[in-house]
Amino acid sequence: MKRLLPILTMIILSVAGCKKENSINETTGPDPIPPKLISSDTLTTGGQWGIAIGQTSAEIYAKVQAMRGERGITYMGIVNNVYTNLESLENKIPLYSSVYLDETKGTSTGIQLNFADDKVKSIYTNDGVELNMWPIGNGASATIAVGNPVDAIYQKLVNIKNKGTYANKFERMSIFFKDVNKAYDPQMSASPQWYFVSTISDKRYNFVQVIFTAGKLTAIYSTVYENR
Repeated sequence: MKRLLPILTMIILSVAGCKKENSINETTGPDPIPPKLISSDTLTTGGQWGIAIGQTSAEIYAKVQAMRGERGITYMGIVNNVYTNLESLENKIPLYSSVYLDETKGTSTGIQLNFADDKVKSIYTNDGVELNMWPIGNGASATIAVGNPVDAIYQKLVNIKNKGTYANKFERMSIFFKDVNKAYDPQMSASPQWYFVSTISDKRYNFVQVIFTAGKLTAIYSTVYENR
């Protein structure tokens, strides 16, 4: 899955309308070897794995959660999950695996906070610089550091924004990657597309795209890849 993750990331960020440089740390370094396309399928009637055309986003998320262990699904890409008001993220951050902070027009100094095991796993700038903490020079209450608990991040972001120096990094806040082990976020129903990867074997993966209209499923695109 490590080889497919950068490709999934780039697709999600591209569809979401981000600039090329707005990528998470998994996309830095040498370009990944593209996987081999094995097959693709489009469904607009019926369903797949109990996910049925016409179901609501909440119903589909519950189904994905139920089969996450069996099919090796750990995260989900949520397109267009972008905010301009920090207060909107108050109860959402622990439900996701990353938060991106930047100006309305993407910059190389945008900040990417990545989470794992309910803690800050890594901090990167958009140009690939790894940080131990951000920003530097603030007190602990207004600094995010690797290892901080995720449930403390929202208040730290409020404190950082209130300092004023980095207020422009809160013009565009994106939470594209959903931790499927966490509860459903009702705002997900506003997204037109979700993505997830299901493991088939050590080398093969099914890249699944689900398309919504007014919060109900209208199409499923499945593409099977094989890592080289």
